[in-house]
Amino acid sequence: MIEKKPKPDKQEYTIMIVPHQGKLIRSFSMNDKVIKCGIAILCAGALLLGGSYVNFNMKLKVAQAEKVELEQYRLNNGSQQAQLEQLVQDTAVLQEELNRLNKLEAELRGIVKNEQATGTSRSGIERPSPANQGQGGPVAKPTVQELTALVQQMKATAKAKEENLSELKAELVAIQAQQAITPSIWPAQGDVTSRFGWRQSPIGWGRDWHPGLDIANSYGTPIVATADGEVVESGWNGGYGKMIRIDHGNGIATVYGHNSSNLVDVGAYVKKGDVIAYMGSTGYSTGPHVHYEVRVNGNAVNPASFL
Repeated sequence: MIEKKPKPDKQEYTIMIVPHQGKLIRSFSMNDKVIKCGIAILCAGALLLGGSYVNFNMKLKVAQAEKVELEQYRLNNGSQQAQLEQLVQDTAVLQEELNRLNKLEAELRGIVKNEQATGTSRSGIERPSPANQGQGGPVAKPTVQELTALVQQMKATAKAKEENLSELKAELVAIQAQQAITPSIWPAQGDVTSRFGWRQSPIGWGRDWHPGLDIANSYGTPIVATADGEVVESGWNGGYGKMIRIDHGNGIATVYGHNSSNLVDVGAYVKKGDVIAYMGSTGYSTGPHVHYEVRVNGNAVNPASFL
């Protein structure tokens, strides 16, 4: 019969430490429980050290991320402040430009003297306020988005204003061109001695039809063109004596008679106010004066309607 020997509760291990020559050999014994306990302690320490390392790395990454975010915030804040300053400058410049355009528009409209004819807007014209009128309002701090929108709106307004002014300028140029070729000034200084229509004949008896306006003054008084145009006649013409006829276009012509001398020849282009002759008494005349006619499509009309 074979008897089984009970296993020992504890298994011991002998560890020997062999030093260099000349030194004693040391040995000590350890059972398996001590070894297992030591291994468990080492594992726990490793886990603790590893956890601490991981936690340190996480905190380091968070700190780095916060630092980057702070730097980015500072950069963004600085950039936003620079944008605000630039936008403030842009709005100030645009406002000055709009004020200048508004003033110019008002001046042009005053020249045209017909604001409603253009069909353009009258809004935006700045009118001065009385000195004693109060002003005020809350202190506003607009954002970049608000200022950007304001700048865009002001640019659009300035563009529309420029288009309106271009149209107004074109209209003004057209009006000035029309006025330049329309007889609208007196041909000479002096006294009106005979008007348009029926009159007592200054030469002979009875009444005659006077197709113009007589203006008397001293011999040699300058006579001027009453509108821009081309000289189509310059010389002697029967009872008119020395005469000048100017074609102004659109079927309108003017006649200047009884001159002492003519200063312009046929084909010359004269401007309104240019001296074209000197007053005399040539032709059928009782004294120095200018006989002035306005003809429309060849027919004499009352010059007073143009003056």
